[in-house]
Amino acid sequence: MEDTDAALAATEEAVRRFHDPSPGAMVRVAAAPCSPFSVSPRLMRDTADLARALGVRMHTHLAETREEDAYCRQALGRTPAEYAEDLGWVGPDVWLAHCVHLDEAAVRRFAATGTSVAHCPTSNARLGAGIAPVRDLLEAGAAVGLGVGGAASSEGSSLAGELHQALLAARVRDERGPVALTARQALWLGTRGGARCLGRDDETGALRPGMLADIALWRLDGLAHDAIARGPGGDPVAALVIGPPAPLELLLVGGMPVVDGGELRTVDAATAAREVRAARLRLVGRELS
Repeated sequence: MEDTDAALAATEEAVRRFHDPSPGAMVRVAAAPCSPFSVSPRLMRDTADLARALGVRMHTHLAETREEDAYCRQALGRTPAEYAEDLGWVGPDVWLAHCVHLDEAAVRRFAATGTSVAHCPTSNARLGAGIAPVRDLLEAGAAVGLGVGGAASSEGSSLAGELHQALLAARVRDERGPVALTARQALWLGTRGGARCLGRDDETGALRPGMLADIALWRLDGLAHDAIARGPGGDPVAALVIGPPAPLELLLVGGMPVVDGGELRTVDAATAAREVRAARLRLVGRELS
């Protein structure tokens, strides 16, 4: 385990060396202990103080599993959300991953304090953790974005895929069925909602003059999507969100092509795959030794 003072010092050094607060910056650093129940209260409190002194955002995982909820209630005498608030981890500079197991009080408190939630439906389903109360959070006025989880809990990392998963998960969880989350609400989660989570909704997450040119274009003219997208009463957003994965034709980040003609342009995919494979073998070799 890393020493608390060393962790705080390393966080401060990373912010001072790499964090770029300027408009349109491509590198931002956030202070992010793993979760309130897996680190010390002092680390959580001191990290919050440090992050706010340095002017950076704060991120952690919260209320992901039933076991976490039960542990916090039994050992700490409060819910994960109440514990996070006691540690200073709510507010407009905080976004929390997962938040599957929230009670009504937590939903209202997050909305009132401007605390954002990163909804990770594929990761939560993959682990059997449950389904976050997305509809309740949105109706309360909380900001909700989409996350893909990490490699430990998700074999895919497609944000477009999370649009589909978020819609299906919300409709399974909520008795209101199809109205629990619409295709356009799912798209909002992946665009405007995510920008709000990151505190960047003034520069990205929408197609407007003056915003960063972060734009994805999918092909919806194939057999799998054309009838939904362009048939009688067609809806291209529904085709993208409800239909099967659509081919990505163009991806711009800050106006620069990352994918063009369906091909990755910033790195050679075969070379990257070989490098990842070699890194994995080195890691496994160290573990076995």
